[in-house]
Amino acid sequence: MKRILLFLFILSTSFVALAQVQAIDSLKSQLATIKGEERLTVLNDLSFYLREIEQQEAFNYATEAEKLAQSLNNTLEEAKAKENLGWIFYRRGQWQKSFNYSKEAYKLAVDGNNLEAAARVLNSMGALYYEQQNYSMAIVQFKKAYEISDQMGDLYTMIRSLNNVALNFLRLNELDSALAYTSIAFEANKSAGSPYLLSFSNRIIGDVYFARNQLDSAEMIYEEALKNGIAQGISSVQASLFYRLGNTYLLNGKQEMAKEVLLRGIDISMQNGLIDELSKSHKSLAEYYRQIGDYKNAFEQQSKFVTLNDSIVNKSSRDRLALMQGMFEDDLEQSELDLLVAQNENQATRLALNRKIIFLVSAGSVLILALLVWLFYLNRNINKKNADLLLQKQQIRKQNEDLENKSIQLQEINQTKNKLFSIIGHDLRGPVGQVKSIVDSLIAGYINQGEFDELIQHLKVDVDTVYFTLNNTLKWSLAQMEGFKLQKVDFNLYQLVCDNIKLIGPKLRDKSIEIEYISLITDLQIYADRDLIEVVIRNILNNAVKYSKPGDTIQLSVEADKDLVTWCVKDQGIGMEEDQINELLSPDYVISDSKLGTKMEKGSGLGLQICKEFIRMNDGELFINSQPGEGTQVYVRLPASKVLINN
Repeated sequence: MKRILLFLFILSTSFVALAQVQAIDSLKSQLATIKGEERLTVLNDLSFYLREIEQQEAFNYATEAEKLAQSLNNTLEEAKAKENLGWIFYRRGQWQKSFNYSKEAYKLAVDGNNLEAAARVLNSMGALYYEQQNYSMAIVQFKKAYEISDQMGDLYTMIRSLNNVALNFLRLNELDSALAYTSIAFEANKSAGSPYLLSFSNRIIGDVYFARNQLDSAEMIYEEALKNGIAQGISSVQASLFYRLGNTYLLNGKQEMAKEVLLRGIDISMQNGLIDELSKSHKSLAEYYRQIGDYKNAFEQQSKFVTLNDSIVNKSSRDRLALMQGMFEDDLEQSELDLLVAQNENQATRLALNRKIIFLVSAGSVLILALLVWLFYLNRNINKKNADLLLQKQQIRKQNEDLENKSIQLQEINQTKNKLFSIIGHDLRGPVGQVKSIVDSLIAGYINQGEFDELIQHLKVDVDTVYFTLNNTLKWSLAQMEGFKLQKVDFNLYQLVCDNIKLIGPKLRDKSIEIEYISLITDLQIYADRDLIEVVIRNILNNAVKYSKPGDTIQLSVEADKDLVTWCVKDQGIGMEEDQINELLSPDYVISDSKLGTKMEKGSGLGLQICKEFIRMNDGELFINSQPGEGTQVYVRLPASKVLINN
C-alpha cells in the first residue's frame, strides 16, 4: 500500500511541477506588455510562485508590487505583496521584518474582508510562533488558517496549513497526530497541489517513521521524496533530505551510501547558503568517519559542525529575543489603543447624557427648579468622577514612564548579558569542547599517540583562541566596573606595537605574512591608558592577520599632526562592505556576527567593539576604509604627549 501511495505521489508531482513551470513562464512573458492593475496582479502571482524556488527574484517582484499597489491605492494587492515579503523574510531568518510585514498584511486583509489573504498571513504568524518554540500557539494559528482557507476553497493554503500543524505535532512528539494531519494534506495534494508541499508532506511522514525507529520505511520515504526534490530543482528540499537520508543509512549500516548522500548534501547546502542543513550534514559525516575509525577526518567534520552550529545558535537566540520583544511591544501598543478606545466611549456616553439633560430642561420649564437641584448633585458627582479619572490618567502616565525607564534598564542589562553570553557560549565553549573531545578520545583509546600528535596543533589554536578571548573579556570587564579610572601616562607607541607583533609571531609565521613599516617613528610618545591601548593594538593586528591570505603583507604607518597621533594598519585581506563598517562604527554597542578568517579562524565579533569603546575612553577616534576583496585600512587617532617628537 505504501509503494502505491508513493507511485501516485511521483506521478501527481510531475504533472503539477510541469504546470507550475508553464504558469511561471507565461506570467513572465506578459510583464513586458502590461501596466497598471493587470501588471500588479501578475507581479504578485510571480512572487508567490517563486518564493520557495528563487527567493531573490520573488523578492524583487514583491517589492515592485508593493510600491505599485500603494501608488494605485489597491489595498487588496498590497496585502498580497506584503504577505509574500513577510514569508521571504521568514525564509531568510529575518524574523522581526517578517513579523512587521505579516502584521501589516493581516490588517489590510481584514480591513478589506480578504479572508484568503488573511489565512495565508496566519500561516506566516504561526511560523513565527514555531521559531519561538511555542508549538501549541503555532498549532492554533495554523488551524485557524486551515478553517478559513477551507471555507474559501483555497487548496494551496489548506495543504500548507495541514503540513504546518503536522510539523508542530511532530515537535511535540505527538506522532499519531502528526501522521494523521500529514496524510490528509497528502491526499488533498494528489489532485491539484504544490510540488513543494508534496515533498514537505513526505518529509514529515519520513520523520515520523524515523522517530518510531521504523528505519526501512523512513529510508524508502526519504529516497522517493529526494528524487522528486531533485526533479523539481528545489534546493532547500534536497538539502534537508540529504542529511536525513544519510542519518538513516548510518543507522541501517549502509555507511558508504550514507557518505555519498552526505557529501552531496554539503555541496548543495554550501552553494545555496543553507547553513542549518550544512551544519547537520557535517555532524552526520563526522559520525560516519567515527564509525569507520578515521578519527582525524571525524575531528575535522565535528569542528566544522561546532563552528557552524555555534553561529546558528547565537544568531537564532538574538533573533528570537528581538522577535519576542517586537511582539511584546506590539501587544503593548494594542493594549494602550484598547484603553484609549474605552476612554473615548466612556466620554461619548457622558456627552450623550448631558445632551439629554439639556433637552429635558428646555422642555420641562415646570421642573426647572427640581432639575437644577438634580443637576447640581449630578455635576458634583461628575466633577468627582472626572477628578478620579484625571488622577487615574496621571497614575497611568507615571506607570508608563516607570515602565519605559525599566524597559531601557532591561535593554541595557540584556545587552551586557548578551555580550557575556556570546563570549562564554561561543568563544569559550567551542574551543574548550574541542580540547575535551580530543583528551577524552585519547583516554578512551579511540586515538593513539601518533594521531594525538597530529591533532596537537589544532588544540594549540583552540587554546590560543581561549586565551585571547579571556584577555579581551578581562580588560573589558574591568573597564565596565563601577569606580574604574583611566591610568593615563606618556608611553612609546613604537615599542608597544613591536611588543604585540612579537606576541602574534606564531600566527604570522603560520600564514607566512610579512610586516612592513612604511613610516613608524620610533620615539613617538602618546598620552593614554597603556593597558587599554595595548588591547586595541593587539585586536587590530590580530584582525589584520586573521583576514589576510597566506603570503600577504601588512603595512604599518604613523603620522603626527599637532596634538594628535594617527596609527594605521593596512592589510590585503577580504575587506568589508560599507554597511558592515557603518554598523561597527555606530555610537551603539553592536554585537555583530564575526566572519571566519581565511584559514577558518573564529571570532566573537566583540574585538572591534571593545577597541571602539577603549579608544573613545581615551579621547581618541577610530576610522575604517575598506572595499570587499581589496583589503582594509584601520586608523586609530589618539592624543599625543606634550612633547610629540624628540628631534
